[in-house]
Amino acid sequence: MTGLFKTRLQRHLREMAKYLRLVFNDFFVFALLFLMGGLGYGYSNMLKTLKTGYWWAPVVALLVLVIVAQIGRFATLIEDADRVFLLPKERAMHAYLVAARRYSQGLAQATQVIAVFLLAPFMSVTMAWPVLSLVELGLAQIILKDALLRLDLASAYQVTGQTRMNRWEFKWLLSIVVLAAGLWTLPLVAVGLALILDIAVAVWYAQHWQKQQIRWREQIKIEDNRMLGIYRFFNMFTEVPMLAGTIKRRRYLDGLFKLIKPRHDKFYLYLYSRGMVRGSEFSGLVVRLTVIGMLLLYFVRGEWLPVILAALFIYLIGFQLLPFFQQYEDIVFTHVYPILPAQRLKSFVTLITLILSVAALLLWLVVVVANPHLMTAGITLLVEVVEVWYLARIYTPQRLARSIENRA
Repeated sequence: MTGLFKTRLQRHLREMAKYLRLVFNDFFVFALLFLMGGLGYGYSNMLKTLKTGYWWAPVVALLVLVIVAQIGRFATLIEDADRVFLLPKERAMHAYLVAARRYSQGLAQATQVIAVFLLAPFMSVTMAWPVLSLVELGLAQIILKDALLRLDLASAYQVTGQTRMNRWEFKWLLSIVVLAAGLWTLPLVAVGLALILDIAVAVWYAQHWQKQQIRWREQIKIEDNRMLGIYRFFNMFTEVPMLAGTIKRRRYLDGLFKLIKPRHDKFYLYLYSRGMVRGSEFSGLVVRLTVIGMLLLYFVRGEWLPVILAALFIYLIGFQLLPFFQQYEDIVFTHVYPILPAQRLKSFVTLITLILSVAALLLWLVVVVANPHLMTAGITLLVEVVEVWYLARIYTPQRLARSIENRA
């Protein structure tokens, strides 16, 4: 069964590599470097204003470490057909699940180490912790994450009369207890508690897994949800065929469509607008990117970094909306209606202009609130206006017109 997991893992990594190449393109990596540099510079300046003795410093450290401890899920790569075809090999699935947990450790533990490393200067300044204490806390964080992943492994098996041990409330409570003990007493206390928890779960699992059945339906659902989250992230940058959107009525937005006059040349504008509002795939994409951009711009300070970030998110929103032009290509009735391709393109450009303008306005308002520099707000507004005009009125028509000609 370990061979089966290795085969699936290789296929999974090839798929992830394909999407990561599209996500981390040259433009995005360049913008990401600016973002990381700006956040690092802001973090460094914030540390200079802090001193030892704040009562809330351990609370902040606890909150960050508990949240980070939940990052890194148990990746089983189990598929829906496994509950039928692998059911006769249920006992042999032990080796498969152990290999899956071993793989899940990599990225999860790397995240814990990076989080403790980034939090170390804050704790050193505000709590006067020496390097040895920080190392001990990092060790406690690693052992705690190992125990949480072991809980996920143990919960793959059903035990009569017991609920799942990997419920999020239980995992959060364990993380709070272990880390709070280390922050308010000694880091070695957290190391001891995390080690006891890890050993206890390991002993329990060794005693029970041979006598119990696998929660096939639950594990398939958990893995599907995990992959859905990954695909949704990729869908923010490129089109993901495996991600199927849902349709929602949204009656509270019906008033917006009264502004579209029922005319022959407004047919596609009404269709695209309705599809954008009711469909969750592209509308959710716009909302997520806008909200993420607003949050980053609120916490980022500087004269030029907010301008670059605002331009980056407008570009991402506009670029990711281009596939929506083909949304109704497979519906035969859209080819029957006597509507010229130029009218369809004009309607789509109008919709893109409206969406980018609203997103740009929201991003600019956050820049105004978060940055006291008048010049930064003015330059951001100028860059956004030029970028929205170019993306919506120049780039989008030219690119879509070429695609229409190629299909013709």
